[in-house]
Amino acid sequence: MDLDPPGVSQGSLRIADGRIVERIEGEAVVSDNDTVVDLEGDLLLPGLVNAHTHFYSALVPGMALPEVPGFDAALEKIWWVLDLCHDAGTIRASAMSGSIEALQCGTTTVIDHHASPGCIAGSLDAVAEGAAPIGIRVVSGYEITDRNRPGEGMEGLQENLRAKAACEGEHFGVLTALHASFTLEDETLAGVGAQPGPIHVHVAEGRQDVEDARKRGYRGVIDRLNTHGLLREGSVLVHGVHLEDEEVAKALDAGCWLVHNPSSNRNNRVGYAQPQRFQPQLALGTDGIGSDMFGVVRETFLTAREHGASLDPVAALVGGHRMASAILGIPMGRLQGGYVADLVRMRPPARGPVNSQSVVGQLLFSLGAKDVRDVWVGGVKVLQDGIVLGATGSRLDDIRDQAAKLWAAYERRGQ
Repeated sequence: MDLDPPGVSQGSLRIADGRIVERIEGEAVVSDNDTVVDLEGDLLLPGLVNAHTHFYSALVPGMALPEVPGFDAALEKIWWVLDLCHDAGTIRASAMSGSIEALQCGTTTVIDHHASPGCIAGSLDAVAEGAAPIGIRVVSGYEITDRNRPGEGMEGLQENLRAKAACEGEHFGVLTALHASFTLEDETLAGVGAQPGPIHVHVAEGRQDVEDARKRGYRGVIDRLNTHGLLREGSVLVHGVHLEDEEVAKALDAGCWLVHNPSSNRNNRVGYAQPQRFQPQLALGTDGIGSDMFGVVRETFLTAREHGASLDPVAALVGGHRMASAILGIPMGRLQGGYVADLVRMRPPARGPVNSQSVVGQLLFSLGAKDVRDVWVGGVKVLQDGIVLGATGSRLDDIRDQAAKLWAAYERRGQ
């Protein structure tokens, strides 16, 4: 099952050294040196990409959280309390838990945005250590902010630079991350602007971000980022709910990606981003609400219809492949020679045929995480029959222990 463009065909893939070597239409000629995986009528599609998430929130489901009146209060009473509770152990367990969930949903690459103001130095190592045994690809970055104490922003920048210099291989990368304009001082933005490379930043998620930029003398958030040299090709701008059309156009002209997070936007009641404006640099994310990209595609489609927008949700999903390919420097998202062998095996739907005419409808209304059977990343099987192979009993026990520790720390700090 191809996604770019959508289509279905019969055939085989020859894989070696983590890459698809050849796509063979019809029956393949098998040699004695080949290992054969017979899909027995199942579907095979490229591993999905979550273009924006927060692993640090992966241990939150089930936690007793206060009722809050809106998005600003949720930041102050929930998320900015939680991130202060993290240490290296809970960071590692959060990344592992989020990675396990991603694979179970057929998501093989995640773009993470990490925050732990009480444990900055070495925090991205803990993210990498949590994800590595599970086998997914991760791009992370420390969320630079000045919201807690003087000098915090530059500590975050140093963590990004340190981790970026240490990165090796195709499974973990670092993209310098910033929380949002309204929690950053001009001096910190200037420091980030003095460093090369794209950034990953929340933009105009709530109105507070826009109002703060204007109070500081800028026309808006995009103008502020641009003034500090941060509107760069390959940068990842997240949410964009309250961006003006001309701001979106400026970001696109600069070569930025814009990531739509429909479930999170609805949950936080911040508004509809009109993501059709973000095309062709549109990708999809969960903003920490799991990694079920099948669900996000459906949510993208339904919210677009709700708001009368014309939007191709599968093309938006493919945007994540294009974005991650550029960040990691590897071709992903297509079932053809040269592309990484990040593959998802799924049970075919019981309803109706699966062909090139029905594939989009099946993706939107039939196929889902429940149908994922096996997953390979770089040609290595990491999930079999719905079981994550790296999720050993001792690792699952540690995740539960670290979650209990995090919940207790949050309860103490929140009182």
